[in-house]
Amino acid sequence: MGIVIPFPRKQVMDDELAIQLWELVMAGEIGSAEYRRLDAEINRRRGNMRPAPGYAAPAR
Repeated sequence: MGIVIPFPRKQVMDDELAIQLWELVMAGEIGSAEYRRLDAEINRRRGNMRPAPGYAAPAR
């Protein structure tokens, strides 16, 4: 049986949000409703992030 690696969909979406936020910053739109919406969504996602399960070494 092969190893299935999930496609990192959420990461792609997070990167797109960060790019949109940066574009607003570069356009001088800091404080606009769109900027606040994107910033709030990014912060919400960061708050929901769970640490990746760690690798547990076998007991000796």
